[in-house]
Amino acid sequence: METFDCIESRKSVRKYDKKDVPNEMIAEIITAGTYAPSAGNTQEWEFIIVKDSEKKKKLSEASLDQNQVREAPAIIAVLANLEKIEMKYKERGKEVYSLQDTAACIQNMLLATHDLGLGACWVGAFDEEDVSSILGLPGKTRPVAMLTIGFPLSYQPAEKSYRIPFERLAWQENYGQELKWFMDYSRRSRFEWKPLDQQIEELTKRLEKLREERKGLEKKESSLWSRIKAIFKKPKE
Repeated sequence: METFDCIESRKSVRKYDKKDVPNEMIAEIITAGTYAPSAGNTQEWEFIIVKDSEKKKKLSEASLDQNQVREAPAIIAVLANLEKIEMKYKERGKEVYSLQDTAACIQNMLLATHDLGLGACWVGAFDEEDVSSILGLPGKTRPVAMLTIGFPLSYQPAEKSYRIPFERLAWQENYGQELKWFMDYSRRSRFEWKPLDQQIEELTKRLEKLREERKGLEKKESSLWSRIKAIFKKPKE
């Protein structure tokens, strides 16, 4: 799958087929995660794979009873080794870099999961103390997220979720300063950078074309009504 196709078509999947996720696929997903960037290449992420039904039930209870945690064939808990990152970057490493690094790792894993034809959901709402206890984590290891993974049920809708256009979220040089350009995200012109004036000119031409097409349709409609009236018009006596 092409990179941008994978990014754009990925979605959170919460309902899964009951069949097992092969360990080979789980290995590929975790390997993809380890290729993420990390502060100073510390690679403080660690993982626990959970397939045991009773343990998944306990994790679900610790996660506000989210069904996908209980029902997913496999869960990968993504952990941050705080001792490892704190040794290099002190408090900022512990509080900031550990979350940044594991988040990058998780996104890689989500994309790899999608590319393999599996579905996944990033679960971040859970009681950290309960999850740490269930998984037997040492004191300096923090559970950052759980990925529920499985083969998606075929009947799940494939609609894309709405995304705010990037030009509403990005500024030029300073916050609040409007961009002087923006990217056309249509597939036929991806990565074609265009000045704002050019974009406006193209949109104006499209509007003119639509107006001309509308005029043509109105003429056809008028002609059609004239014919209908002529057919039903009574002949003069």
